[in-house]
Amino acid sequence: MFLIPPLDRLPTPGNRAYQSAHTRLRRTCDRIIAERRADGTDHGDLLSALVAARDVEDGGRGMTDAEISDTILTVFLAGTETTASTLAWALDLLARHPEIEQRLHAEVDTVLRGNPATHADLPRLELTERIITKTLRLYPSAWFLTRTVTHDTHLGRHPLPAGTSIVYSPYLIRHRPDLYPDPKTFDPDRWDPEHPQPPRNAFIPFATGARKCIGDTFATAEAVLSLATITARWSLKHLPGHHQTRPILGASFGPGELRMQATPR
Repeated sequence: MFLIPPLDRLPTPGNRAYQSAHTRLRRTCDRIIAERRADGTDHGDLLSALVAARDVEDGGRGMTDAEISDTILTVFLAGTETTASTLAWALDLLARHPEIEQRLHAEVDTVLRGNPATHADLPRLELTERIITKTLRLYPSAWFLTRTVTHDTHLGRHPLPAGTSIVYSPYLIRHRPDLYPDPKTFDPDRWDPEHPQPPRNAFIPFATGARKCIGDTFATAEAVLSLATITARWSLKHLPGHHQTRPILGASFGPGELRMQATPR
């Protein structure tokens, strides 16, 4: 899905399987949207909000089925595999840094008091959020991204004509020692507001600019609440004999062969 033209149109097994899956997913979205429009009931969910949305600056125009489908797929992708990969990496890092895990347990015990985490708890889950932020810096779910140049421009000394496809890696940017001292260190306190922050655009887990992921706040909140709820009930440790977790390069930057044992707290 991230291949640039014309590579994405080659009849390879991967491209054909992707196009088949993409067609099925689009048809499923179209069917659900049609059913919701015919129903006319507000179910209090994202789809109902999108169907009811009106653009007051465009004469009250509603969203087309294609626009709703695009939005649903974007949020769906932002909130499933990418979030799961971030949580897996966070739990892996916490198991390797028990002193930070103990601080996290103290925070979730104080804030949640045995209850599941809710949106109202987010402002007080400060360390939990910093852990997720740090995890995203070390192991960004989107490890490479593409952009298409819309106007003739320059990148440094390099001319970039309109239509040029660009591939860049947030992973490489966030591991530059000139931007992050000791870039491989897992230190959530680096993101404490009282500490010096990295330069603008040195941390772009959801890209930036006009094409920035619309699910950025949603995905971060989901990951923070999930991590708080999990660690409030469980302590996860690597199984005996486990060595360094290595990433698997795919649509997202997930850990491979991560085997952990959950122990009730």
